[in-house]
Amino acid sequence: MSDIDILPLLAGIEADAEEYLSTRPEGTLMVGLSVRGERHVRSFRAPGAEHARLPDAETIYEIGSVSKVFLTTVLAVLEGQGLINLEDPIAVHLPKGLRLPPEIASITIRQLATHSSGLGSVGKIHQRFIDEELRGTEPPFGTYTHYLRYNKEHLYADLANAELTYLTGQGWTYSVIGMGTLGHILELVAAKPYEELLKETVCEPLGLSDTCYSLSEEQQGRMMYAYDRAGQPCPNWYHDVMLPQGGLRSTMTDLLAFVEANLEAGAHQDGPNLLRAMRRAREQYFAVPDGFTMPDDSELPDFVQGLGWRGLDRPQGLAWWHPGTTLFYLAGAGVDDRARVGLVVLCSYRACLTDREVLHPLQREWFRRACQ
Repeated sequence: MSDIDILPLLAGIEADAEEYLSTRPEGTLMVGLSVRGERHVRSFRAPGAEHARLPDAETIYEIGSVSKVFLTTVLAVLEGQGLINLEDPIAVHLPKGLRLPPEIASITIRQLATHSSGLGSVGKIHQRFIDEELRGTEPPFGTYTHYLRYNKEHLYADLANAELTYLTGQGWTYSVIGMGTLGHILELVAAKPYEELLKETVCEPLGLSDTCYSLSEEQQGRMMYAYDRAGQPCPNWYHDVMLPQGGLRSTMTDLLAFVEANLEAGAHQDGPNLLRAMRRAREQYFAVPDGFTMPDDSELPDFVQGLGWRGLDRPQGLAWWHPGTTLFYLAGAGVDDRARVGLVVLCSYRACLTDREVLHPLQREWFRRACQ
């Protein structure tokens, strides 16, 4: 992309963003673009918003499943340190007394990280917690607490009773339990809580002071909330053992620094272990085999799978992307080494979980235009 092209690209994104928010009361949206080291950040809020403030680069949002590419970066760092191998069966790292079916015990770390393990989306216990919330019958832990209620004992029980939806390595299903298991295994390998591990391996080296789960009082003051129809702030999601796969919060500043570090990693074949890990995470590790049919009859993924990252086919080669969704937040992060472009999107809106089919394709379209 030439310097001349950036202005019409930004104008197009601005028009799309304003149209998107025009029918979403109290919604906010941020788009950050890094082109050959130069940042362009645009902030929006719904016209007539009375409660949602205009966000800035230090405003904190939930980033949902964008957390997964941080998780797989931590994995690649630990792999580079010799603490774990992508071909290790998961039983090697889980507690010795945990009795798993042979087909579950033999799932590899690589298969967890590429959603090719054969595990379904969530475990049976986790699904029961979700169903209880939908029926309004969950215990009195507050609202939307299924991730918080679900702990490592539930995870172990779900793994011990899991049934594969297809033969391991022979298909693809986006697996929350698979990525949650991976995050827990990294905690066991490093013998420390995941948030501490993430801070030590990724956030501190990159200066990401606002990418975390636990917020200080000052950070809580910078949190962006969605607002319901009565003008009340919508609750955040909280996590226990499943935190690594979807529980992080972050800012535009931190996420742009993260995608720019990935761009730097892609520009060099050596460098510190962290940059080498970022490069390894964005390699093609899995593609859906010919003839595979999705278990729920949904469309096959239109990407190849790295470690967490999704590889989108571009004329110059693969560009890497991952979306994120929670109840009231949407996010996305993309990296194209050849175009030297990174894109970050952050959004708050009261119906984000049902709105992702609108904004996620729009994010990818912005990324496609930026990478041309």
